[in-house]
Amino acid sequence: MAGQSRLRKFVQEEVKPSLIEAVRRGDYKAIGEIIAEAFKPLISSIEEEGKRIEEIRASLEEEGKRIEEIRTSLIEEGKRIEELRKSIAELRSSLEAEIRARKGEAGRLEGFIVQIMLAGQLEGWCKAFGLLLTSLPREPYRVDAVIEGEELVALVEIAKTGAEADIEQLLEGARIYEQVKGEKPNALVLFIYAERPPKWLVEEAEKHGIIVDNSPKRIARALAKIEEELRRKRAGQK
Repeated sequence: MAGQSRLRKFVQEEVKPSLIEAVRRGDYKAIGEIIAEAFKPLISSIEEEGKRIEEIRASLEEEGKRIEEIRTSLIEEGKRIEELRKSIAELRSSLEAEIRARKGEAGRLEGFIVQIMLAGQLEGWCKAFGLLLTSLPREPYRVDAVIEGEELVALVEIAKTGAEADIEQLLEGARIYEQVKGEKPNALVLFIYAERPPKWLVEEAEKHGIIVDNSPKRIARALAKIEEELRRKRAGQK
């Protein structure tokens, strides 16, 4: 503002009188010189302002380049973070799969230990009642053991809690045993580890004549009773 005020004062006090005098004389050369001289400060000011504008433009371009570099760097960093996230997700998935596999192995091992323990208990009580328990290979028989007497042939499936699939497996095992051995089992047993067999399981098993119990003693006694009845029946036939 101060520069403009000085320029206005200069034009009013110095340039204007000389310009009027030159016009009065008709001295066009002088008019041109006066105007050129009068506008030198303005032209110089415009040139200086142009230089400052150019400097600002160049500075903004440099700042823009730095911003673009930062943006590119952030994009690259984002890609690395995404790759790291994927790697972590894959590692987590792999670890979860490993944990599930280990749990499955632990569960199978626990089931195997329980099966051996229950089979040992049942075998001891069967001997006490004059019966013999023999383990069977899962293939082809699909069941865990057979308990035999003079007349008795009972297939046994040992389970931790008991399920409908165990009943189906016993029925399938009976069909396979008859095909392989040529002898139809006359008793089927589902020996479970649970504290008490669920009511629905007992009811479903009874539909197929399957004994369900968690007591090896009661199972052995029930089979010994069947053995005795079969003997009497055989003796009566004679």
